[in-house]
Parts: sequence; structure tokens; C-alpha cells
Amino acid sequence: MMILASALLALAMGQEPPTHEPAPAPHESAAPAHEGAPAHDSTSPAEHGAAPEHEGGAAEEHGHGPSEVLMHHVTDQPYAPFGVNMGPSKHLVFFLIAAAAVILIAQLARRSYRTGGIPTGPAAALEALVLFVRDDIAEKNIGHDGRKFVPLLLSFFFFILVAALMGLLPFSATSTGNIMVTLALAVVLFIAGQWAGISKYGFVHHFVGLVPPGMPVWLLPIMIPVEILGLVSKPFALLIRLFANMLAGHMVITALLLLIPLMARLTPAAGIAMAPVSLGLALFIMILEVLVAFIQAYIFTLLTSIFIGMYAHPAH
Repeated sequence: MMILASALLALAMGQEPPTHEPAPAPHESAAPAHEGAPAHDSTSPAEHGAAPEHEGGAAEEHGHGPSEVLMHHVTDQPYAPFGVNMGPSKHLVFFLIAAAAVILIAQLARRSYRTGGIPTGPAAALEALVLFVRDDIAEKNIGHDGRKFVPLLLSFFFFILVAALMGLLPFSATSTGNIMVTLALAVVLFIAGQWAGISKYGFVHHFVGLVPPGMPVWLLPIMIPVEILGLVSKPFALLIRLFANMLAGHMVITALLLLIPLMARLTPAAGIAMAPVSLGLALFIMILEVLVAFIQAYIFTLLTSIFIGMYAHPAH
């Protein structure tokens, strides 16, 4: 689980290199002070405020501070398993793995059907999800045009679900926690919505229909920019929602695990006492993240179908 990877980073943060203070030279301590000579400043660097640079900054220099550990875990980094840099970033690698996994699952499920169209094995569970997306999401929100958008909605649902669940594995990454990935999904949603209206009403009538009919002419300069802003704000809200939810869960888990080395810096007993509390809370959030993966896949697919239905059947 992701707890293992986060725990290793948390333990790494707690291992600070020891700092050794240089012993005073013998001749300095033995030399008598001359009368009238300026006294040497015997204050240590720690008394001049240099201690934080060596004590608190030792972990920061080596990338083991709390902020470095947290940002390393949730931001995009070069993918270097076992210290070997593979070239692409980890979010790109797991984005491609998630996409390949969705295609593989779909092909295995298709081959699991017996003669006569009876599903067996994993195809039976997948068929229930496919029928749910088709009947309860696509057709209910888009109408009779919903079936031609079912492949797109299924792609959104299963990719978001697989990417979120894959991010819970050890030493992995959640590609949907990258705002560029959610931006790409939002762009596809925007194009699909405009295509739904243009293919049905034509280019001109689609955009004319966005403005309520019978509106006074003097309100058009206000309503047209508002409607154009609405075209962009709908997919933008979805990309921020998905990105923030995927990022927040991993940040909370990592922050909870970092409590162990942070408390251990006070006393070893405090770190030992915090360990079961921190691991228990992290495990609870981890289980909650599995539920969040299904919820976010459902919400993104549902709102996508609603927005497409608004363009396919505009009602003012």
C-alpha cells in the first residue's frame, strides 16, 4: 500500500546526519588574557543564531525536511525506481500504465463472454458497471442521444477509477493528481459538449441557442460574455475538483505518517507512542481513499453527461 512508501520517506526524514561541534584548540584555552587586550569572542555559533542552520537545516539540505518529503510524494518527479532514472516523469509513466490497464481489462472482459452473450468471471462485474453508466448516467442525462456518448463516459469512468486505485500501490503515483492530466480530460469534455450541440443543430444555431430567446437587445452585451464564460467554467470546475480530491488524500496520508519522525525528534518515546496513532489514522484515510476513487469516477462521469446533455438539449 501507499502507506509503505510514505513510511519509508517518513523514516528517511528522521535520520539526520549527526552534527559535531569542533573542540576548542588547546592553545586558545591555555593562553592568558593580556591586560588591555581586546577579549576574544568566545561565544559559539549556536549563541549567534547559527544553530538552526546546522540543526534544523541539516535535514533540509539533504531533502529530508517535512516539506521536501511531502512535496516529493505528491508532486511530479523523474521516475527513478531503485535509483535508476528512467527518463519520463512518474505521473506520465503511471498515466500510460493506467490507460493500458483499462484497455487490457476491457479486452479480457470481452473475451470472457460465452457463446450467446453470457458474461463469465470479471466480465459479469464489469457488465454491471457498463449498464449502470449507460442506463443511469448517459441515457438519463443526455436522453436518446446518450448511447453514442457511452464509450466516452466509460473511458472517463474506468480511467479515473483505475488511476486512483493504482495510486494506492507502493512506490506508485496517481496520474489524476496532476493538473495537466485533469486539464486534458476537461478539454476532451469541452470538445464533446460542443460537438453534441453542433452535430445536432449546426454551428451557428448551436451558439445562437446558448442565449435565451426573446431577450432584450440591450442585455446581449452582458449575456454573451456570461454564456461564453459558462462554456469554460463547467469543464474547469471538473478539472479542479478531480485534481484537488486526488491530491488532498495523498497529502493527508503523508502528513499523518510524518508525525512519527517529527515526534521522535522530541523524544524517542514520543515517536513510539505516536506510531500506532499515526499508522491507524493513515490506514483509515487509505480505506477512505478507495471509496473516494469510486465516488470521483462517478461524479466526473455524471457531471460530464449532464454538461453534454445541456448542449444536446438546451433549455432556457
